[in-house]
Amino acid sequence: MTFLELINAVLREVNEVELTTIGSSRGIQTSVKDFINKSQRDIINSEVEWPFTIVSASFTTTASTAEYSPPAAVKTIDFDTFTVQESASTAEKSLSYLSFNEYIEHYNEVDTNPNGDSEGLPRYVYFTPDEKIGLSPVPDVATYTVRYYYYSTHTDMSAATDTPTIPERFHDVIVNRARYYTHMLRSDTQFSQLALRDYEQGLNRMRVELINRKDYMRAV
Repeated sequence: MTFLELINAVLREVNEVELTTIGSSRGIQTSVKDFINKSQRDIINSEVEWPFTIVSASFTTTASTAEYSPPAAVKTIDFDTFTVQESASTAEKSLSYLSFNEYIEHYNEVDTNPNGDSEGLPRYVYFTPDEKIGLSPVPDVATYTVRYYYYSTHTDMSAATDTPTIPERFHDVIVNRARYYTHMLRSDTQFSQLALRDYEQGLNRMRVELINRKDYMRAV
């Protein structure tokens, strides 16, 4: 369903007038519009690693530069997926993950050698306290390509034709969560609890079908 269709699905459930355009919302319609985005945000934030939020990323190294900023939309990075490619004609090699403490204890002194004779093709990746991706050894050239996967943060919908990040077969979970918020706004405890029950059942279904399916994790 699109953003507009989700809004109207909730409005039908609560016996309110449906919208023809996003910009024409008034009163409860505007609240429902906000509840749809809030509901998707609740669902996505309920798990760190929903498979539908996986995004591939890559960057090219800079000579003598160890640390790189991840994309702004990163929620968490899958450090088991890092690879480095020396050139287009060579195979990718996996990078081993180090905790920052391990890096400081065993590799930092070598990497920061002022002679620069320790630079080369990276073999390790680590995450700094200021949330940057670190490579060791420090790259010696600007031609290495590093690839990895990360889990992205939520983006609110705004246009009528926008669609949720959540797979379509689970759009009813968004609707049920928004139903809950709408009934709570009206102080209708009985119907809000019914909507909450439907939402929690749907969220559990998502966890069973998605979180427990490892083959889905790379099907992006």
